[in-house]
Amino acid sequence: MTSNPVHGVDALMRGARLLTRRELRPFIIIPLLINLVLFVALTAIMLTQIDGLAEYLGSLLAHEPVNTENMSWWESLMARGAAWAANVIQWLAWLIAILVVLFFLFVYGYLFGIITNIIAAPFNGFLAEKVEELLTGKAPPAETIGSMVWRTLGRELRKLRYFIGWGLVVLVISLFTSWTVFIPAILTALWGAWCMAIQYVDYPLDNHQRPFDELKNVLLRRKFTTLGFGGAVMLAKMVPILNIFVMPAAVAGGTALWIERLRQEGDPGTDSQSTELQNR
Repeated sequence: MTSNPVHGVDALMRGARLLTRRELRPFIIIPLLINLVLFVALTAIMLTQIDGLAEYLGSLLAHEPVNTENMSWWESLMARGAAWAANVIQWLAWLIAILVVLFFLFVYGYLFGIITNIIAAPFNGFLAEKVEELLTGKAPPAETIGSMVWRTLGRELRKLRYFIGWGLVVLVISLFTSWTVFIPAILTALWGAWCMAIQYVDYPLDNHQRPFDELKNVLLRRKFTTLGFGGAVMLAKMVPILNIFVMPAAVAGGTALWIERLRQEGDPGTDSQSTELQNR
């Protein structure tokens, strides 16, 4: 089977369609409520930063000195760096402004995703289990609720360590190549897409208690499909209101993607019914 980013994007859309199935509705309500509460809280925090960000962008595009006196340390650092770059090559001002806005939305979406994924991990595990049962007619190995809760929370912390560790490497490379503008932007986008794919394709593998390293190998087998799926999730998470509904759709889509496109024949748990709904 070929690797195609369109397959990844389609997996997220397929996950959204699966959420309309009556069998899955009880496992969607709690994650949606968690998302709604965190969306209100994080959006309120984000709105407190908009004034300073708008002032910075206006000064940058007007090619005037930026007043960083009332800015936080990260806003001041971004303002001075962007202003220096704009002074060297003025035509980059608009590009830098666009990248700053995208970075702001990326951080917002990324923080939203990390917090909600940790809190909602057990519920996402149940949702992935029910999606797999719906698609294959076969449920993952049975376990107690307490065991599943502790296992899923431990897996989330394992993923978080991976994200932070390699994220710091990406940050260092981006800082050293920041003079190019394009390299950090592309690198950050690819890293974000990879993280989103790992986050949401992991649930069905974790339900089968398969190791984290196997997940990475599974995703590397279909790099473009993986990045297509992760990129679609990342972009959707950057859109306020839409990001409330992305998580359950991504869990369902990631589970369907693993069952129907990423899992190889002969893998444990492969079932001939896994493609039952693929062409509907």
